[in-house]
Amino acid sequence: YYQAGQHMTPATREMINKALALDATEVTAQMLLAADAFMQADYAQAVSLWQTLLDANSPRVNRAQLVEAINLAKLLQNRQK
Repeated sequence: YYQAGQHMTPATREMINKALALDATEVTAQMLLAADAFMQADYAQAVSLWQTLLDANSPRVNRAQLVEAINLAKLLQNRQK
């Protein structure tokens, strides 16, 4: 994803789908999907994915950083209206 300039390629999407099929709570895969949604200005989807990560209470997640990302996405979403 990052090597492709933060663009979701079919190969990247396939790897993410495989990872999530094995573990629906896989943090890295969910973070990539959220980042891609944010980059595509799909702020509602990004917020939803980040909120799911927060709710999972994973020790791999930087909660403060996610809350900040959610707040930024909500701000940008409100500006789109």
